[in-house]
Amino acid sequence: MKPFTLYNAGLYDFSRLKELPWEQWRLFALNLFECRDCPHRVAGVELDGYRGNDDVLVFNYLINGGVVLDYGFIDDLHAQIGGRIGARFFIIAPAASVAFLEDYVDKGSTRYYILRIPYSIINELHSRDFTAIMQPIDEAEVNSTVEAVGFDFIRQPLVECEYYFKEDKKSKSLDAVIKIKTFKSKAMAKGASQKENLETLSIVLIDYDYPFDPKRGGKEPPPPFEMDTVFYAKEIQALNWEIHVPFRLLGQYVMLTYIDIYGNEYTEIKGLNEFKEVCHA
Repeated sequence: MKPFTLYNAGLYDFSRLKELPWEQWRLFALNLFECRDCPHRVAGVELDGYRGNDDVLVFNYLINGGVVLDYGFIDDLHAQIGGRIGARFFIIAPAASVAFLEDYVDKGSTRYYILRIPYSIINELHSRDFTAIMQPIDEAEVNSTVEAVGFDFIRQPLVECEYYFKEDKKSKSLDAVIKIKTFKSKAMAKGASQKENLETLSIVLIDYDYPFDPKRGGKEPPPPFEMDTVFYAKEIQALNWEIHVPFRLLGQYVMLTYIDIYGNEYTEIKGLNEFKEVCHA
């Protein structure tokens, strides 16, 4: 196997973003939606820039310890500036801070578009719908992701597994088995919360012999992950959501990276002593 490097492309660490000072968050939001940073005032209201020729406001969700963008906010905003802006007005806000589901609200002759973070592209503004970057669930779909458009934030999926050894009666060979009991995505992409258990699993990457040292200290970087094999969701499902790895290939520690269809990852290290006693197939 040739060496490779694994990058998180098109993903943003939401927990880190929440820690940004307001001005950095504001600039991030404007750049994310390709808006010009150009503070200006309209009828006494401070706005943040322009998207094309349309006004843009970055919603300050940090005010008073945390506020939400609701219909009342848009009513008040429109009452102040409604007669002095164009047909389109953009508000950028964290998705979790928006109190309604629609992507725009009409007031008078102005349509107030809500640009959520993570992104919710509105059909009227683009020639094609936004889709989260879906990861493949079998080998045949590996190249299909080049047709996807969009991004999401890193949000670890919920993963619960059982770990045990299984002996095959016919071959007498011993396998280490990872039985996936729960896999649920926490992605903020549209529709993610409606997905059933195990439905959003894409692939599992495994390093058979990860050089984990539980006593390692200091600031030295951890050893790199070296992928030995990959299991796609369809083949895992065909084995009743079990991953079988020949025991003879394993070192003292195994690293597993579970990836959902939105590109979010959950990584764990398991020692062989954490696998239960042998059961017979």
